Amino acid sequence: MDKLRQQGFFYGALLYAFLIPFPQKGITIALMVWVLLSLISYRKSTLVKQRYLLLLPAFYISYSIGFFTSEFLSLKFLEYKLSFLIFPLLFFLQYYSEGQRTAVLKALVWGVGLAGCACLTLALYNSLGIQNGSLYFQPNVLEGRGFMESILYGGNYFFGRHFSVFHQTVYFALYLTVAIAVLLFKPNLVTRKLRLIFLVFLVGLIFLVSNKASFIALMVVFGLKLWTWQVKSRKKWIGISFFVAVLAAFAFLNPRIKGSIMDITQGKMALNKEARFGFETRLLSWDAALSLIKEKPFFGYGHSETQKSLNDRYREKAYTVPLKENHNAHNLWLQSWLENGVLAIFILFGIFFILFKICQNRPLFIAFALILLINSMFEGMFNRFSGISFFSFLVCFLFSAQVNERRGNET
Repeated sequence: MDKLRQQGFFYGALLYAFLIPFPQKGITIALMVWVLLSLISYRKSTLVKQRYLLLLPAFYISYSIGFFTSEFLSLKFLEYKLSFLIFPLLFFLQYYSEGQRTAVLKALVWGVGLAGCACLTLALYNSLGIQNGSLYFQPNVLEGRGFMESILYGGNYFFGRHFSVFHQTVYFALYLTVAIAVLLFKPNLVTRKLRLIFLVFLVGLIFLVSNKASFIALMVVFGLKLWTWQVKSRKKWIGISFFVAVLAAFAFLNPRIKGSIMDITQGKMALNKEARFGFETRLLSWDAALSLIKEKPFFGYGHSETQKSLNDRYREKAYTVPLKENHNAHNLWLQSWLENGVLAIFILFGIFFILFKICQNRPLFIAFALILLINSMFEGMFNRFSGISFFSFLVCFLFSAQVNERRGNET
């Protein structure tokens, strides 16, 4: 019992990290358990005095200002953003040793791997059936389309949203990329053979999830690993050549990525009002968001009015799919600017500035910061619990690392 009271916060962190890639209800319960155990384990000596942790509560305050100035008030909205307060509190209450922090990352890697196994199992289960006494394999969700065509249009159990059953593809791909970064920059986390199996499996999962932001992030992470690889130049060039070959294979074997590359090379990435899928629809959302920002650049529209204003602009510009599917700005910076004005942009810029400042000479942490930055360009991460909770967790994990180093030097 004494051990639970002293180390309970650590077990809570392990549980949360492991369950991150699983359904939201489980993560929410794990987060509540982590908070409870952290409070039980609290001692004055465990406090982490890190002023950077205040940046996320500052973001919450900016949302609160927009909340009270909006025409429609909803307390559920403020509850939805509580991650900006909960995670700074968790990392403020307790000091995590370097060994504990490594164990938390290891739990995340195992959780992501098992979630990937579950997705594969469900995809296989959904694709198999018995007809006239014979077993058949039919992974297509969309009737009347071939196997490759069903992948392009999001209708295959083994690709895209039908494969990523626990979270939207952008967030599951985010978790996968972070897990890959952990394995790349912490080679002693597991045995060499298991590490190789994990890496191949997780990269394969990103291929199946088919999220474009994750491909960019994966390319950057592997490039960073090669750049910081302390080996002879000949071996490094072999690694670079292999990396380029794998990238080429990704680009031409994945139908979605291949289609996007062809659109770019053929000059088809201009605004297409009738766009229905992928990057082209994001261009429409960005265009609508930028036109709204020009009209209210300082104070924004407030959270409750932002989506309504976007939908009105989609309607005005005849952007059919973004209007029909109620798209947000699909960019964290644009979405934050729309909702909270320039104050939110200053705070967000401050968060990333400090992230890169404290991550110097720590390749793994630089990789984490780059992954978050890349994803922020393609998704309004604070519009879903999957995004806002993981962003808050990872940012606070990084912010508290500096205190970890100071305490380690003192001892």
